[in-house]
Amino acid sequence: MKKNNKFIAAFICTFTIIILWVYNGLDYNSIEKNVDPSPEKIVQLMGTETSFGVKGNCTMCKTTIETAANSLDGVLKADWNVQTKQLSLVYDSQIVELIRVHEAIANSGYGTELVENNMDSYENLPLCCKYDPAMNVKSN
Repeated sequence: MKKNNKFIAAFICTFTIIILWVYNGLDYNSIEKNVDPSPEKIVQLMGTETSFGVKGNCTMCKTTIETAANSLDGVLKADWNVQTKQLSLVYDSQIVELIRVHEAIANSGYGTELVENNMDSYENLPLCCKYDPAMNVKSN
């Protein structure tokens, strides 16, 4: 019986040493460095990605449009392309509804394919940002 107890004790000690050796051999810093916090990765985990048309002319428009979209909780990334007039959007649909993004942009003076611009805000835009209100924009 004593031989059995010694064997069990030796086995437990050896097993414990192996576990500690494996556990201490992990490099947790390298694990953290491999985490990709990019908006694209977040979309894969929990978000939604879409694009839609927004009226505008220049890089000042780009700044205002993106700022309006990014001002909403749940918007993770907004990027408006001056040439294509498309807003690429990454957002959490459980926090913000897509129509709220359209409304925020429209309230800043820029019409989207779903919501017309706020005319008072449009009138306060710089001259270079006063796009043709009849401009036609659609999703890709």
